[in-house]
Amino acid sequence: MYSNPYPNLLKPLKIKKLTLKNRIMSAPNMLFHTVDGRPTDYYISYLEHKARGGAGIVTLGEIAVCDGGNHTPGMDCSNDNLPLFAEMAAAIKEHGAAASVELTHGGMNYNPAYNKGPALGPVNSVNRYGVKVRAMTERDMEDVAKAFADMAEFWLHAGFDAILLHMAHGWLFPQFLSPLINTRTDKYGGSLENRMRFPLMVMKKIRERVGPSEVIQVRISGSERDPKGFTAEDIAVFLERAQEYVDMAEVSVEGITNFFACTYSPLGQNVDLSETIKKSGRVDIPIYTIGSILEPEQAEEIIASGKADGVSMSRALIADPFLPEKARNGRADEIVPCLRCLNCTDSDNANRHFVCSVNPLIGREARRGFGDDIGRAKYKKKVLVVGGGPAGMQAAITAAERGHEVILCERSDSLGGILRFVDYDSLKHDLRRYKDYLIRRVKAMDIKVLPGTEADEKLVARLEPDGIIVATGSVPVIPNDISGHETAHHASEVYFHPEIIRGDRVVIIGGGLVGIETGLHMSNLGKKVTVLEMSDRPASDAGMVYSIGVLAKAEELGVKIITGAQGKKIINNTVVYIKDGSELIAEGDTILYAVGNRSDDRVYYELYDKAPYVAMVGDCKRPGKVSDAIHSGYFAALDIGML
Repeated sequence: MYSNPYPNLLKPLKIKKLTLKNRIMSAPNMLFHTVDGRPTDYYISYLEHKARGGAGIVTLGEIAVCDGGNHTPGMDCSNDNLPLFAEMAAAIKEHGAAASVELTHGGMNYNPAYNKGPALGPVNSVNRYGVKVRAMTERDMEDVAKAFADMAEFWLHAGFDAILLHMAHGWLFPQFLSPLINTRTDKYGGSLENRMRFPLMVMKKIRERVGPSEVIQVRISGSERDPKGFTAEDIAVFLERAQEYVDMAEVSVEGITNFFACTYSPLGQNVDLSETIKKSGRVDIPIYTIGSILEPEQAEEIIASGKADGVSMSRALIADPFLPEKARNGRADEIVPCLRCLNCTDSDNANRHFVCSVNPLIGREARRGFGDDIGRAKYKKKVLVVGGGPAGMQAAITAAERGHEVILCERSDSLGGILRFVDYDSLKHDLRRYKDYLIRRVKAMDIKVLPGTEADEKLVARLEPDGIIVATGSVPVIPNDISGHETAHHASEVYFHPEIIRGDRVVIIGGGLVGIETGLHMSNLGKKVTVLEMSDRPASDAGMVYSIGVLAKAEELGVKIITGAQGKKIINNTVVYIKDGSELIAEGDTILYAVGNRSDDRVYYELYDKAPYVAMVGDCKRPGKVSDAIHSGYFAALDIGML
């Protein structure tokens, strides 16, 4: 007999005419796959996939209600496109999920690339694009409120079940709620009562337009995380008033490093805010919480303990849209873990394909043979995978899922490759969880693993594979141009050979991600760390949002990063470097370097013509990040057995 493994998370919730089949909301997020304002099949299939994966609510993200409110290319919300929007709603609802749409206005974040009208906000200012923002008049407020009501009516007519009002993340409404931003001296500024007057007016206008039976949600920041900003107690007061017009609240937070939390942020970082609001005794509507909720066990505890009534997930359902169904079916160990690497945010997805490091198919669900079931290969083949790092393990898993006979050889005695360092890193828990997932999947599948085995012509002659995927990784670049480099160690050695660490001072030559994140680990262990980076931008190999989080963590831990620093020589525990034409020194008891990697492609060139299909993947092909390894391994395996 079936036993519900997560009785609180998977419990239905009734909100007016809607019955949500569980307490999981697929949050609005960063896919803007439109052409001339129309959603593509990719976009519709992306939303449908979230519904097929089992979420109770699936939300279409960021629909600007009027000109001046766009901060992305946006949708053309005209009646000509109504059939496409109706198809979006139907694609979600056909799989038992409720379809919701998020309505936004950027306010002071007016982007001139996507708007023609005036830039409006609570106060006069100049924004980050250099645009002059005009303080809204009461007429402006009435126009914006009408635009929200018009758009709510339009999307409900298109077949969506609910409207989500975006009142978080620095957009128009939290700009009014914020005492840090809203310095107006009229009845729309000053006291909390005044600052919430305009947001409440908009909610009231929408409710009057759509009637009492329609479901209206609100995404609200629970705090500014600033001593002078609004607090969770303030938001509880606001929601006490707002619940006259809205039926559910999703609690997020202000501050880009807060709502775009990277791997160095705590899990469930906004649960304290939803808990404060729940326990205030002021709010009767269901409260959902969002922010680094990655696993069903974590979500179950949040709801069971009364800290929230439901959870909203964004990146967790990008990494694995089928998280809810896997949880329901007792297959939580098969859920693909999110790395919180922010590649999805940093992939500039408004202008190119949406990217997830661990899910090669996200945003590509419309392509034949893609989705939760990649399909069996047309012909079963024997596949030899060389290398047990992330690229090799992903290739082996994908090949096995397609029905091939798979043999994975690894020259060391354990799987993990370059990711083995996370077993010893004091901070990268998300990446460790992912590495363990890959190893677990390899062991759970019909994959023959040969540890301590070098791949060569003799092995290939004995096995006679139909396909070979070479994933032999990379090796560190040695800084030969720095005199005395022989006395230094590569950054990775601190994990596997901690005995090399001497004293309390560590100098790292190279301020890319490897150098800085090794510095974070060392600093977290109590060391005084200095990182020397020759370019003007530290962590330049990271995306913008992730680098913000990494550098914030470096500041928190006291890691000193010196840019424009060209290493010259190492002598007597001292690194001599050139900066702005001057010769300076950095003293360290331990000297490390992290100046890049080069491909270890020797095996590929030995085996490239020893089977009908031979491919190189991961760092063996080109040194990169986890996303490069996973994607290349996946697609190389997908091509085997096509002919």
